[in-house]
Amino acid sequence: MNIVVMSDTHGFLPSDEDFFALLDEADRIYHLGDGWGEIRTLQYAYGVKFVLVGGNNDPVYGKDFVIDDADGTKILLTHGHTFDVRHDLERLADHARENDVRYVFYGHTHMPADDTLGGVRLINPGSFRNGSYCFATAAGGRLLVRQMTRFV
Repeated sequence: MNIVVMSDTHGFLPSDEDFFALLDEADRIYHLGDGWGEIRTLQYAYGVKFVLVGGNNDPVYGKDFVIDDADGTKILLTHGHTFDVRHDLERLADHARENDVRYVFYGHTHMPADDTLGGVRLINPGSFRNGSYCFATAAGGRLLVRQMTRFV
């Protein structure tokens, strides 16, 4: 299952046809919050393959976290502000373990990151507004991050 992950769009979606072709071909599109206008647009355009969580700047959209089953791979999605990810990732990793999840996508910091704590892989695609997103493949309980991508 191919997944495109973005966070912190903050009012920005590119007009790049290649990017929208990638979204069209993806099996899932994750938005990790802070972009309520883009969330509304993408949710309308991509329906059930679009999965979202709310960010600290999203007045009405999304839950604090969602656990998605992507082709047998449990993935926790969160913006991260409710887990204080700017301070450290321990609370988020603990929450993932409590829910029997090995993979987490989070945002909020605007910085791409890929860390492992206590057997939990925590991946931040960075700020989409600043040109960063992630492309991953999930299958059979495993997640492969194919690339952290920058566009401009």
